[in-house]
Amino acid sequence: MKVLFIEDDPIQIMILGTKMKMEGISYISAANGNDAIKLAMAEKPNIILSDILLGGENGLDIIEKIKKDKKIKDIPIIIFTNYADRKAMERAEEMGVLEYIIKSGVTPKKMVEKIKGYIEKA
Repeated sequence: MKVLFIEDDPIQIMILGTKMKMEGISYISAANGNDAIKLAMAEKPNIILSDILLGGENGLDIIEKIKKDKKIKDIPIIIFTNYADRKAMERAEEMGVLEYIIKSGVTPKKMVEKIKGYIEKA
């Protein structure tokens, strides 16, 4: 099981990354859109976990680019953010995102359970 974690906050990467490793999930991380797309193509993760607010970039724009690329468009995506915006949620749903999860509303343990559940369904 491999996760591409698109996140620019090293603390978030450390917290969730540690829990993923403890549960047998490997992960790679990208802090920006270019790196995320390159890693998705090279590594073919089972699932992508993306923040929305990424230091000047919008995670939804990155997801849109991923969904337009024939090589990686079928990789399932979960939004994992603290940006609770109705329009962002609607846009994510239109792009086929599996779930829009607010970081402050879920523990790392629960998040890893969700990731595992989606990977096992795929």
